[in-house]
Amino acid sequence: MILTILGSGTCVPSLKRNAPSNYLKIDDKQILIDCGSGTLLQLEKANLSYKEIDIVCISHYHTDHISDLNALIQALNWTPGFDREKDLILIGPVGFKKFYESYLKPISGTPRPDTYEIIIKEIDNKIEFDNFTIKSYKTNHNTDSIAYKFSEEEKSLVISGDTDFDENLIGFAENSDVLILECSYPNDQKVAGHLVSKECGEIAKKANVKKLVLSHLYPTSPEEIRLSETKEFFSNTILAEDLMNLNI
Repeated sequence: MILTILGSGTCVPSLKRNAPSNYLKIDDKQILIDCGSGTLLQLEKANLSYKEIDIVCISHYHTDHISDLNALIQALNWTPGFDREKDLILIGPVGFKKFYESYLKPISGTPRPDTYEIIIKEIDNKIEFDNFTIKSYKTNHNTDSIAYKFSEEEKSLVISGDTDFDENLIGFAENSDVLILECSYPNDQKVAGHLVSKECGEIAKKANVKKLVLSHLYPTSPEEIRLSETKEFFSNTILAEDLMNLNI
């Protein structure tokens, strides 16, 4: 698995950190996990093609996680000289089909006739593909939010999406090779529905993960404070950076 962090920021505009999005290559499949504003430009910067995306996984429907999904579909439909042929799979929490039909489809439109299909899948536990598995876990953020686990042979990656502290999230992330957690705020700025530094460290330590990556970083204080606070609990922690690559 090869991971490229496209956006490590939040809904707050930033020249340093784009809205949340990650690119993951597993076997021959190219996957986006969340698709916040600016994702398509980040793909271009990373020398990755939006035309080749196979699967998009959505953690929840807040605009900083989903706003470029319409832009992606529209670009696939109307790029001059390009006719997409392979289907596009969109994965989201239970209720995603209704959300797609009522919100996304009226804006982005449907694939041009006889070229490809958009396949909507709601994930309630896991979806198995030929060489990998995607699992989900309901997180403590809002009514729709989920975390994702991607497993290929003996390797695994967990991406929390937005979440508050939850003991059961520890079990979901247990023994993963890489855990990407939102670390919205430092310890002294706790906000319900989001994690602070020490909570990230506690989750990683108890889950016995190999590497922790802090993402979804609000510009509220120097990020190094969150890194040092987290390392007090789990030493193998790094800050996500836009366009950072990780081999898993």
